Amino acid sequence: MRTPISLIRWVLREIDDREKGQTNLQALPVARLTQIVLQVAHGFSGSKRAAPKINTRDFLPYPDWRPSASQADGPEPGTKFVLTELGRQRRIPIHVLTALMTPVEQRP
Repeated sequence: MRTPISLIRWVLREIDDREKGQTNLQALPVARLTQIVLQVAHGFSGSKRAAPKINTRDFLPYPDWRPSASQADGPEPGTKFVLTELGRQRRIPIHVLTALMTPVEQRP
């Protein structure tokens, strides 16, 4: 009963974020299939114009959803520790270590 409201809000936000991500992942095959069907239908329509650019994201339940910073910041602390130790021992090349430690959003 003495749990801070801010902690409860954070937990609810994380649950909501995770559910949105799972829903988008589960809807991805259907969205890709829809994209293919629309392109094939345009091909059979006999139109002389090029097929419209169709983005798979438009067919997802949450098209504007982005992972929260906690999910997109890269590896968790335990994983960072193990990777750093492997880098120090020269068991993995440094360029591989930096690629694994760099968040996906910042990769070229």
